[in-house]
Amino acid sequence: MLLKLIDEGEAIHSVFYFDTEREFPEIKAHILDMQKFLTIQRIPFWRLRHWIGFDFLESRFGRPHGSGGWCAAAKRDCCNRYVRLIRKTHDVIECIGFTTDEKRRAEKIKKPWPVRFPLIEWGMSSEDTLRYCKDFLYDFSGIYGWMPSKRVSCYDCPKQSRADWAAIKERYPELVAGVIE
Repeated sequence: MLLKLIDEGEAIHSVFYFDTEREFPEIKAHILDMQKFLTIQRIPFWRLRHWIGFDFLESRFGRPHGSGGWCAAAKRDCCNRYVRLIRKTHDVIECIGFTTDEKRRAEKIKKPWPVRFPLIEWGMSSEDTLRYCKDFLYDFSGIYGWMPSKRVSCYDCPKQSRADWAAIKERYPELVAGVIE
């Protein structure tokens, strides 16, 4: 979404990324690449994380469950706090990178400020967005090549499919030790 917004010449106030502290090494590398790119583009980049951290939250509330839970709420609340802060001094529109595959999910988003879903506006599916990124030589260090569902989130996300869990366990057993039994 970000690459296409820039390609379309849209004004971008800033970019933020929510760090769960449970990112795949490939995603960490991609974030560093994007940070360098945004520095060249002179677009501020902010790494957000929950003030107390996901490890503490897990020790307090237990493992998140597949139907949602504290992790999704912590991410949502932290991101909304950032947008609220920016909107105090700037008239910005929040852009969320949901694709046409996620139209139903986008329809459920209700916020007190303007929100856009540019990828949906452009008719881009998840497959289209990956192809677009690869055209710009961003391949997320190959993670979409080995992740069966082509859905990447935290390495210990309870919403992973069985095939994804197996692939993660094979590739990064140290990341999921104690999570998958």
